[in-house]
Amino acid sequence: CAILDKAKVDPYEGMSEVELYNEGSGFLANADIPQAVTVFETLEARFPFSTYSQQSILDLAFAYYDFGQKDDTIAECDKFIDLYPNHPKVDYAYYMRALSNLEKEQPFFQEVLGQDISKYDVSRLKRAYNDFLEISNRFKGSKYSDDAENRLIFLRNAMAKNEIYIANYYLKREAFVASSERAKYMLETYPGAPVSKDALLILIESYNNLGSFNLALDNAKVLVTNYSNYSYIIDQNGKVLVRDKNIKEEDKIENSLLDLGLF
Repeated sequence: CAILDKAKVDPYEGMSEVELYNEGSGFLANADIPQAVTVFETLEARFPFSTYSQQSILDLAFAYYDFGQKDDTIAECDKFIDLYPNHPKVDYAYYMRALSNLEKEQPFFQEVLGQDISKYDVSRLKRAYNDFLEISNRFKGSKYSDDAENRLIFLRNAMAKNEIYIANYYLKREAFVASSERAKYMLETYPGAPVSKDALLILIESYNNLGSFNLALDNAKVLVTNYSNYSYIIDQNGKVLVRDKNIKEEDKIENSLLDLGLF
C-alpha cells in the first residue's frame, strides 16, 4: 500500500504558479504537448484566472497551431475568449482561431498544387471571415488588424467565387431559377467582387432560358456599362446575346465565355 500511495504522489505538489508555468513552457519547448497540457491543467486548477494561467491557454493554442492541430487550437482560443473576453490579448485568440479555421482541413492538393479553395466547403472560411472582421472592427490598433483586413478581402472574394461555382453548377444542369437566384445572391452579398462579371453572365443566360428577356436585357446593360469589352444584341426572338470583343470570332465557340458554358 505504501508503494501504491507513493506512486500517486503529485509531482507538481507545492509548486508555485510561476514554477508550474515554467515547467509547462519547458515541455512545450521540447515539443511534449501532452505533458505540457497536464502541467497547464494543474496550473489552471490551482491558480484559476491568474496571469500565468491565462497565458498558458494562449501558449497551448500556439503550440497546437504550430503542430498542425487546428481543432485543438480553436478549442483553446474558444476557452480563452469565453473566459477572458476583455483581456488585452484577446485579439490574439481571435487571430489564431481565424487562422486555424482558414487552414483547417486544407486539402492536400490545394496546398501542394495551389488549387482554388473556393471550390471546397466554405463554412470554415465564413468562420475565419467573422473572426478577422471582429479584429478589424473591434481591435483597430491591434498588430493583427492590417493582416486581418487583407485576409478579409481574400476571403470575401473566395466566398463570392464559391457562389459562382454553385450558380454555374445549376446553370449547366438547366436549373435556371436556382442559377439566377444564386447569381443574384452573390451580387447582393458581395458587391464589387471580381466575379461580378460572371454573375451577370449567368443571370443573362438564366433569364434567356426562362424567357424573361427584359430581365436578361437589364443585366446585359449593367454588364456592358461596367465591362467595356462586352456588347450585346437582341435576336429575332427577343433573346439577349452577349459577346466578348476580346475573343476572336473563330474562337468564340471554343472559349464559350471563359468555360462558363454561357454562350
